[in-house]
Amino acid sequence: MIASTFDQQIERARIATQHGRFWDAVDQYTQILAETDPQTEVDTIKNARLISLKERGDLLSELGEQVAALAAYEQYYLEAGSSQHAVEALVLIGNRSRGLGQYGRSLKACQEALDLSTALNYTPGRAKALAALGGTYLLQGGVNQAASYLNQANALFEQLNDIYGQVQSNNQMGIAHATTGHLYEAIHAFEKSLALARKVNRRSSLVSGLNNLGECYQLLYATDEALACHREGLALAEVAKFRLLEADLCRNLGLDLAQQAEWAESHQFLQRAYDLAQEIKSPEIQLHTLYALARVAWHQGDAAGEKYAATLLAATTEPGQSRWHRANGLFAAGLFRQMAGNHAKAEEMWQQAIFLAHEIDNRVLLWQLHAALARIAQVPTLANVHNRIAAEVIQQIAEPFTDEALKAQFLQAPAVTAVLNQLPREA
Repeated sequence: MIASTFDQQIERARIATQHGRFWDAVDQYTQILAETDPQTEVDTIKNARLISLKERGDLLSELGEQVAALAAYEQYYLEAGSSQHAVEALVLIGNRSRGLGQYGRSLKACQEALDLSTALNYTPGRAKALAALGGTYLLQGGVNQAASYLNQANALFEQLNDIYGQVQSNNQMGIAHATTGHLYEAIHAFEKSLALARKVNRRSSLVSGLNNLGECYQLLYATDEALACHREGLALAEVAKFRLLEADLCRNLGLDLAQQAEWAESHQFLQRAYDLAQEIKSPEIQLHTLYALARVAWHQGDAAGEKYAATLLAATTEPGQSRWHRANGLFAAGLFRQMAGNHAKAEEMWQQAIFLAHEIDNRVLLWQLHAALARIAQVPTLANVHNRIAAEVIQQIAEPFTDEALKAQFLQAPAVTAVLNQLPREA
């Protein structure tokens, strides 16, 4: 097959991608790789292989084929030598390893990418490596480190006028803001990411932005707005067969519906999310979904839901696991200890979770933990202390919002008023 034919195949694959025919594009790239020699010394053929390996990996990643995507990126790295392609490959290996819960490997690959991009004076690769490092630290609960890397990355993406890079870094910065309870800043970052994604017609980024923006509304108990984002995102993900995003959107829809006490439909979405996460081998979404299943079961008074909390805790006992998931697991497990009347054990777990929540600056979990401790405190003065701390964190979350209707939805949610109504009346 001559080089011009490879160029034509690559062009057909890109057109298929633009029209949403992602598996057709995968097949085109797979055919190029099957018909070429990985040891080739012909530059045009080598270039066609490198393009095919990267683009095929990107498509498989978006389609939820995490293990196959990582294998494509590893082959891409093997064939890239020490070129700029090697930087790109290392970043992609880092990103995909992170998605598979392999945080140590992810950090190693991202750091290698950063070092190599610096040695090559390759600024676009440096920006991507910084963003990838930020994403991995974020999942591990190292929010301050994550924010530092992401801010550096975004500054470089803006300098390079890399719109797609800005889409990704703004989305990641939004997640960093949301995980620390800075929901006003998170919404702003996600809205910026969405606007840029629409501008460049990046479908997976659009779906991701809708998912994350909706989750912010969910945390503010603005359920109608959350449902609108998540239903739009799920419809797009289903058409495109973005199974990774589909799984997380189902998780969020399950939580949205739980806020409306639509328990049966909520459980259907959560179970669908869990099954998909297992199928596509996404431990990150699987752990988030276990937490969601546990919380929804507890709200229904279903003691059998303790199995979800126990599974989540068991998965986070090894060193190097995410402190974020560990804190969630301790909180959920404590709720079931409380349900069983074992308040001492619940308090022990929640105190451990508070320590982790402070470490990772998780304000949403922090106010919920103090509110829970206030409910079981046997001494009124101790209950007042926990309620006051919970209320202070709630006010910190609400204060920046200029949208008074959105702020009111949060402050008037039953879970929030249960805290605020316990505060001493001012004379």
